[in-house]
Amino acid sequence: MVKRLMAALFAVSVLSLSAQAFAAARVQGVYIRMLGGIRVDARQEAPKVEAALKKSGFTILAAYENGVPEGCSYKVETIVFTRVDYASKMLARGPDMAFALPLRLSLYEGPAGLNIAMMNPVSVDRTISQNYSLDADAQKVVDEVAVALKTLGPVQPSQIGELRESGKITGIGGGAFPDKIVPVMSSPKSPSEIASALEKGLKSPAGWHVIYVYNPSKTVAVVGITKPQAEGRAFGIAGEARAEKSNPFPGIDHGAAFPVELVIIKKGAYSSISLLKEMWRMKLYFQDAGNWAFMKNMRMPGQIQSEIEEAVKRSVR
Repeated sequence: MVKRLMAALFAVSVLSLSAQAFAAARVQGVYIRMLGGIRVDARQEAPKVEAALKKSGFTILAAYENGVPEGCSYKVETIVFTRVDYASKMLARGPDMAFALPLRLSLYEGPAGLNIAMMNPVSVDRTISQNYSLDADAQKVVDEVAVALKTLGPVQPSQIGELRESGKITGIGGGAFPDKIVPVMSSPKSPSEIASALEKGLKSPAGWHVIYVYNPSKTVAVVGITKPQAEGRAFGIAGEARAEKSNPFPGIDHGAAFPVELVIIKKGAYSSISLLKEMWRMKLYFQDAGNWAFMKNMRMPGQIQSEIEEAVKRSVR
């Protein structure tokens, strides 16, 4: 009798622990810090990270140096990459999933050395798909990146940024992904032709310029654009509440939030060019900055939105 009771209690405890582990797995940060405290600079380590990702089967789309807040002496490098099997599974759910396709990993310096963090596809895919159906595929990507980075040092994944369970974005500027896709314009040109036009038209290093062009299919193209000043300001705002004397600009740990995606989709005789509503995209990647930070900088997302839309319309005629 006692043995049966002990066995029953053991079974209950195991089930309880399993449930707790499952619940913990539901909580995901927008970013995952993979490595920290590496005693090298970002520029020196970036090529090694690229090589490690390539060796693990990823395709590198671009690598560039991010803008940083005024007065920040630390460097940030972002690598944009993808994987064919992952992209195929995403696009099978619809062309708008292209907004979640480019994977990004940033190397950012700090008081303790260099850190490496990636945007968390598990969290972002939940927000885009509005469910948990992509968890397994996204987690597989995270695990593969972690294995690739083990050649650079001891990988200890930790969730950082806004912690979400369902992926829902709430509060000011929140809402569901499908409602936040903003059509900029349409053109009789193909997605690849439009991407080429954007490359030619958006090339000022100080303004909005193209970082990468990605063509996951004949009917879909993703163009990543950025502006150093916008990046620096966003990172400065992201770190205000966490700033310390020893580390006045901690928000550079959100380096993988950029570039901004323009998605081009062939629809019949025309191709549509869209981007995400910038207030919503800011909430997606920077919500942990807090409501007060968003209220103080309420005009910034709208300014970014207008600048990008105007730049796209000037470039694609």
